[in-house]
Amino acid sequence: MAETKSIHDEPVSLDMEDRDPNNLNQHVRVLYEDAFGEPEGSHSIPGVWGMSYKTFRGVKNCCYIVLSILCGCPLAFCWALEFACVQCCHVWCVGPCIRLWNMNIYCLKSFWSSCVHCLCDPCYEACGLCFSLIRVQNKNG
Repeated sequence: MAETKSIHDEPVSLDMEDRDPNNLNQHVRVLYEDAFGEPEGSHSIPGVWGMSYKTFRGVKNCCYIVLSILCGCPLAFCWALEFACVQCCHVWCVGPCIRLWNMNIYCLKSFWSSCVHCLCDPCYEACGLCFSLIRVQNKNG
């Protein structure tokens, strides 16, 4: 495990073996067996099957390494900027905006609740009194 320092000087461990501990990218995991399979009755000779496996694995791994060398750090930089901007936006814009909305909507909620109670409660009480006078009698009794 490699150890790095975070912004707050707390040691952060980086697992160099399990690089996707939260299984974020299981959907892009491709093994030879995920792409190729020869059904019964249609088998190539063992040498072709073995070499195609080695070719697939070698080219895929080599291309991934080259692309990650060329693109990994620049894309990590771009994504770090994006996440920093989103985080800043949420801390300084979205959070206070939601707080302000909740404060204002509380006043509207109180006003609406008062209106509903003033208009509906008398009707409900009158209906309750009318229905409370209804008596159900048993035919047999």
